[in-house]
Amino acid sequence: MWLLLPAFTFYTVFWIVPAVVAFLSSFTQWNGVSLASIRWVGLANYVELFDDRWFWNALRNNLLFVAVVLCAIIVLGMTYALILNARPRGHSVFSTIFFIPIVLSSVVIGLLFTQMLSPTVGLVGPALSALGVPGVAEHQWLGSRDTALPMIMMVYVWQQLGFAILLLLAGLQTIPNDYIEAARVDGASAWNITRHITLPLMRPVLTVVIVLVTTNAFLLFDLVVVMTNGGPFHASEVLSVFMYSEAFLKGNPGYGTAIAMMLFVIVLCVSVIQLALSGRGQKAA
Repeated sequence: MWLLLPAFTFYTVFWIVPAVVAFLSSFTQWNGVSLASIRWVGLANYVELFDDRWFWNALRNNLLFVAVVLCAIIVLGMTYALILNARPRGHSVFSTIFFIPIVLSSVVIGLLFTQMLSPTVGLVGPALSALGVPGVAEHQWLGSRDTALPMIMMVYVWQQLGFAILLLLAGLQTIPNDYIEAARVDGASAWNITRHITLPLMRPVLTVVIVLVTTNAFLLFDLVVVMTNGGPFHASEVLSVFMYSEAFLKGNPGYGTAIAMMLFVIVLCVSVIQLALSGRGQKAA
């Protein structure tokens, strides 16, 4: 028991205590500088939050972002994992290429794609124009309300896809070949093998990938700040960026902490629902 004391102390000081302080701070109002200015306001921050149109805007952007990137990463990740699991020529090289973006800094990736999507010095507009796509040479990819958030989605999927492929590929390699060989002997097609053998056996790994992708997508911050800073006019603002803006830029830490608590509750509820649905699916199978 005494051997656990250092770890428990570290966990308490650096996780439990800050979490409790943050929770209590969400019921206060202060200027973030002087402790003497702290004033207990109860549920006022949460009442104001539910009446704040920009909170609902950020939540809507967050939910849309999570839904799109989750579907894209799961579908593309499973597709590429199945291809790489078949060990085509050069599969180790492609595995490395897919994994490289996940080890790069999100700030570096955001700056890189900001330059690439620039209407003046970027490569995306001229490349699409060379392919015959009209009206894109000087398009404001990150300056338009219609394309700012989709561009961040694209960059995020590019960055996170390799991690999903790595987990899914590891899961595929744990499936016994005897099942697949027996299905082939019985005349099952590749699609039927994938549908009735591979995917059911991959359910636990898929659950882990879905929960991790969902959680990380809800906590998206650095890419948005670097690429658009939530603009134009809140079009790409998500909850973490909205929280940062309220707590640090507008000097209202109590309100910002209330946003953080709501984000925590949302992520927790979504994760619990996903795990419950996955457990129910496994029992049904």
